[in-house]
Amino acid sequence: MKGEIIVAFDGSPHSRGAVEWAALECRAQRARLTVCHVWDGPHAEREAAITEQRRRLAEHVLLEGVRLAERLLPGQEVRSVLARGTPGPELVSLSRTARTLVVGSRGLGGLTGLLLGSVSAHAAAHAFCPVLVVPPHARVPHLIETHSRLRGETATRGRRGW
Repeated sequence: MKGEIIVAFDGSPHSRGAVEWAALECRAQRARLTVCHVWDGPHAEREAAITEQRRRLAEHVLLEGVRLAERLLPGQEVRSVLARGTPGPELVSLSRTARTLVVGSRGLGGLTGLLLGSVSAHAAAHAFCPVLVVPPHARVPHLIETHSRLRGETATRGRRGW
């Protein structure tokens, strides 16, 4: 089975919710979490200074997502990936090694009336693993302890409610 849960983070409120859900899934599945930020910097014909400035901003956004994940998963290592390219295809590429890909339903795009953003729609349609699309204002479920009578072991699972 593939090992890690990858969550896309762009700094939007939707991506914060995605990090919260991804942290919950990591606890429930005892999986490693990777926070990913994809930035689309200026192309070769543009100035190098602009590219460097945008890369630093992307690193700052990624660090914000990693810190949020670390607060939610104290003591657990959180990996980070900063990728440059078009977010949808980059996330699909990362999904090849993922157990689950978690995305917010909307990001920072300008078409706010849509139910599903272009990146989350692309990821859901093309990913190589299951995709969890977190809707706006989703309530993060509480972890509850359950005891498996068949196996005699304790399992943690989430109660999911929108």
